Amino acid sequence: METKSNQKLAVFLIIMTLIFQSCKEKPKKIDRPEKSIDYKHAILLEAEFIRTREKIINEYLNIEDTREYWFELEKLKEYIAYVEQEAKTLGYQNLGIRIYKGAYPNDPKYPDPGLSTVFLVPTGNKTTSKASFSPISTTLVINDNIAEIPAYNYGHAGKPPKEL
Repeated sequence: METKSNQKLAVFLIIMTLIFQSCKEKPKKIDRPEKSIDYKHAILLEAEFIRTREKIINEYLNIEDTREYWFELEKLKEYIAYVEQEAKTLGYQNLGIRIYKGAYPNDPKYPDPGLSTVFLVPTGNKTTSKASFSPISTTLVINDNIAEIPAYNYGHAGKPPKEL
């Protein structure tokens, strides 16, 4: 009798295990981000840059400057995770990334001497108390670059620039 009970229990456990394994949560579908643009719009923006700026920049500098940059997605994820970790310890919220244009000095120790580059600077809001005689707490929100966290650079620039 005890053997039949053990067999029933074993069958029940096997069935329950199979049911739970088949109920794995499906990956959540990620919706298209609100500020994403389609490829045709991206081509229009690049064409406008080429039409209004590229010739002037290249003629003035007497070079074929780059205008597109590539960063490895996994490295960007690592950088973003690092920014989130460090910003949290520094008391920043509402994090973001500000992208700056720059140019490497015309020195061979740089990857693309004399050419343009972009670099990413973390930003955030830090809430600090404002001096007040009021018993109600007031706060001053500062949205700025987070200078305590290193910026991110050294992607790969198109030489010559790659058309969109």
